[in-house]
Amino acid sequence: MRSRQFFFPLLLVLAINSILFTGCDAEDEPIPAFVKLSEFEVLVTNPNVHGSVSGKVTHAKVFFRDLNSGETHALGVLPLPGTYPVLLEGDYEVNVDPVIKANGNSLSALIYPFYERYTAVVNLVPDEDTEVQLTTRYTENTTFEFIEDFENPVHIFSDDRDENPLTFIERSDLDVFEGNYSGHVHLDTANNTFVVSSISPFTLSVAEQGKIFMELNYKTGVPLEFGVIAVDAQGVEEPNYAFYVFEKEEWNKIYFDLTELISSANTDKFFILMRGILPFEGGEFTKLEADVWLDNVKLVHF
Repeated sequence: MRSRQFFFPLLLVLAINSILFTGCDAEDEPIPAFVKLSEFEVLVTNPNVHGSVSGKVTHAKVFFRDLNSGETHALGVLPLPGTYPVLLEGDYEVNVDPVIKANGNSLSALIYPFYERYTAVVNLVPDEDTEVQLTTRYTENTTFEFIEDFENPVHIFSDDRDENPLTFIERSDLDVFEGNYSGHVHLDTANNTFVVSSISPFTLSVAEQGKIFMELNYKTGVPLEFGVIAVDAQGVEEPNYAFYVFEKEEWNKIYFDLTELISSANTDKFFILMRGILPFEGGEFTKLEADVWLDNVKLVHF
């Protein structure tokens, strides 16, 4: 019995030694370099043209190009900021495309077509960090159909469509994302809904303008809906609320992809539309009052 007790531990020791020595004989695994990617900063180029440079680029599509062979090595779509291993060594061109969550949906992550790709040459050293400070800017061919920052006394979203003159977007300096003013709506149980649109329609065509997006900064105590009113040749208006955002206690940035919404309509005339309603459940309001704040609303296309 004693000899069997000794025999099994001996086998275990021999097995461990065999694994250790086999590991030493095997080829050494390659040591990666590490690429440390910052968040994207949107650069100011011509503020009179592009307005605010607030952005919310959450991910990056990254690939490296060998400067000698031209061969490319893709890392895929990565969250920002972050540090990532790369099994490359030496000088490479790094290319990084800004990726946004279109419509605030993580399942709709896509390269934002109106931001430029970041490109630089980096030296990759095994087991060392290479820092990459990501920057971008609006592309030169971006067209800003309108920019509403609520700095002027008269703003684009002055068409009150809820038949209640007490619920409208007013210019306010009480809570401002940038500049001196933002757009503000106050709701209470007596005035619980606001519906507003742009003063006039815009001519929008995917065939001519390609991608069409709306950007905005917002903070809201109620859920908000955004969309368009399509106007046909006879002047008949058809509202379509295609996008929904939840309550946000802090200022947030969002990008709405209007491309499919515009392309599916049988017209090229559209008002921009938005609506907010005080939450209501079980026959009662779940809030007695709430505020909505908007800033830097932009309609962009090529």
